Amino acid sequence: MRKRGLVLLLVLSLLSVAAFAKTLEVWIVGMTNEQARIAEDIIATDYTPITGVEVNITPIAWADQNKITLAIISNDAPDIVTGGVELGVRGSLIDLRKTFGDEYEELEARLFPAITQQTHFAGTRFAIPQSISLMNAVYRVDLLAEMGMEIPVTWDDVRQMRPKLNANGMDMVFHYGSPDYSGLWGAYTLITQHGGNFYKTDGFTSAMDEPESIRGFTEYIELYTVHGMPQSVTGITQFRSGELVMMIDGYWAYTNLLNSAPEIAGKWEAALIPGTLRADGTINHGTFTGGTHLSIPVTTKDKQAAWDFIKWFLSDDVQRKFVDSIITRIPGSMMIPSSMDALYNLQGLPGNIARVIHAQINESVPVPYVPTASVLHRYINFAIQACLQQGADPREEAIKAAQEMNKEMDRRRLEYKRFLDQLGSS
Repeated sequence: MRKRGLVLLLVLSLLSVAAFAKTLEVWIVGMTNEQARIAEDIIATDYTPITGVEVNITPIAWADQNKITLAIISNDAPDIVTGGVELGVRGSLIDLRKTFGDEYEELEARLFPAITQQTHFAGTRFAIPQSISLMNAVYRVDLLAEMGMEIPVTWDDVRQMRPKLNANGMDMVFHYGSPDYSGLWGAYTLITQHGGNFYKTDGFTSAMDEPESIRGFTEYIELYTVHGMPQSVTGITQFRSGELVMMIDGYWAYTNLLNSAPEIAGKWEAALIPGTLRADGTINHGTFTGGTHLSIPVTTKDKQAAWDFIKWFLSDDVQRKFVDSIITRIPGSMMIPSSMDALYNLQGLPGNIARVIHAQINESVPVPYVPTASVLHRYINFAIQACLQQGADPREEAIKAAQEMNKEMDRRRLEYKRFLDQLGSS
């Protein structure tokens, strides 16, 4: 009897634990299956044994991120999602700062300000950054030295250097950011370096017709129409061969080169993107900053458990461990953590590259929130192609893009009025 009683007590205890155990479902856009497995390995070792909370990570491809919207609409959303201002304004996400107060402020303060700004809208914080995306530059310093040149500081330097480089079969280019590979962000780079932007801070007005934006857009277009920069390149292949002595690409170029191009180790350096001299005498080297953010849907049953996991996952030590594991277990892969401390303590990334990434983030401008930005971006892409394919005037096309964007945004202003009124009254 005693033995049976002990067995029954053990069974009841296990059932009790099972009844109170929590499992969080987390959907993250842009995370690969391999990265998700790494995250789950760390969670299984360092989080679940301490908290009793199990976490399932579901990676969502960029092209499939509408799955999150559909899940929210169907009232069947996971506990944590990649989210942002758009879903928050529509009432689908909780305001993290309003809900968690000082805890949110303390966590945000440890992250790069240039990326946290992207989540700020009308005093709300519907998301917090998990990773950062931006463009960087690499230079073949060995070949530049042979030509009696140094890493260019400004785009004026690039324009002066290219004729001699071209005469010797070499060039300096955008790869990511070129007209054939996300030209939108090449244009944004020059526009923001001049002090312009795609949008004004109200989120419902285009800034493409501002003088600074027109100057930057024109300069980007003239790199191709006046100065003959190639509109399409193969990127790392040509950088390895020496055909390219400057390549502007995504941050992933660093680990790709470290792993796939050992023959040019010591012959290239990471450095800032060439900059623009402004009227105040400063040189801005900026480009865009973006990334992925974590949010909690309003339908999440245990919001405190979801927030506790977010705090843990975005802590300095966990971000460092996660990104280091990505670098070592997936050769050539890279993720920029939103934690400043984590970036500087990555064992798999040389310190000089970490410093360049930090400097590039600080120089750069987060893409402002605007409703249905992907719809608005097409007008800028139309302007780029009109200039390059039809010989249209950059100034006229920038103004035309602004007019079309404003028509669309005027409609959005009316559509979003009820959402914005609710934010103002909350």
